[in-house]
Amino acid sequence: MKVSVIALMIAALALAGCQDKPKTEMPTNLQATGSLPPGHPPVGGMPPAPEGKTAMPNDAAHVNPQGDPHAGIKPMPVPQGVPSKTGKVLQVLDGGQYIYMEVQHDNGDKVWVAAMPMKVAKGDKVKYADSPALPNFPSKALNRTFDALVLTQAVEVVK
Repeated sequence: MKVSVIALMIAALALAGCQDKPKTEMPTNLQATGSLPPGHPPVGGMPPAPEGKTAMPNDAAHVNPQGDPHAGIKPMPVPQGVPSKTGKVLQVLDGGQYIYMEVQHDNGDKVWVAAMPMKVAKGDKVKYADSPALPNFPSKALNRTFDALVLTQAVEVVK
C-alpha cells in the first residue's frame, strides 16, 4: 500500500513538473524591429556585398582561403628582450610553407627549428626566439616526423 501511494505521488509530481516547461521560440531578428543601437553590426551574418565588390577584405588572411594560410607572413628578427638561442645550421630542408633547420647550439645540443621560408644555408649561424619544442611533430610536406621541433617566426641569420 505504501509503495503504491509513493509511486502515485512521484507520478503526480512528474506530471505537474512537465506542465511548467519554459517556452522555446525562434529568436526574432532584433534588427528588423529597430531595437539595435545605431552602428551595431547586422544580426545573422554579414550583409550582402555591394554590386561588383567582394564581401571579404583583400588582406593576406583572405586573399585565397584554399591557398597558403601564411601568405604575407615573413620571418622577422628576434625582438629585444625575447628569450632566444643561437647555433650553427647543420642542415636545411625545404618544406614549402616552412623551412626546417637542424641547429647545433654551442653546448652541442641539436634541435630542429621550423620557420617561414628565408635564405639560410648550411654553416650559417642563426638566432631564433626560444619556445618549447613540440614532440613528435609530423611534417606532411617532408613525409617525416621530427622527434622535437621548435616553431618560430622570429629567426635571423647572425653575421
